[in-house]
Amino acid sequence: MTEPDLPESDQPARKWVVIAGSAVLVLGALVLALWVARPEHRSVVVYEVSGEAARATVVYSTFAEEGAGTREVELTAFPWRAELSAPGEVRDGVLAVTVGPEGGSVGCKVSVDGVERRSATASGPRTTALCSGF
Repeated sequence: MTEPDLPESDQPARKWVVIAGSAVLVLGALVLALWVARPEHRSVVVYEVSGEAARATVVYSTFAEEGAGTREVELTAFPWRAELSAPGEVRDGVLAVTVGPEGGSVGCKVSVDGVERRSATASGPRTTALCSGF
């Protein structure tokens, strides 16, 4: 089968349709490539603990590609600070600081991307400063 002959006046219009269609395909491929290659947003989470106590236990959320977890650290000196990089937006994290049996006072503060999200204090033996839900 052969294509029917188009009048000469329709041939330039057909060329423009092919050119425009090709341009749309190239533009779509470029947008898709840029979207796939874009860097993932990472949040910076900063945990800070201050206080005066002989001992304190710190439990804090960790954020990784495979899921969230927790870590525990025993402190005998203050201040303490940890900085984590987290994939995407940070939600539902926890920083808990429990004063040891000897007593004392502690404070916790959590910042995400430079913005303070939570802070708390606690005083007395076995009390907990809880910064959660950030």
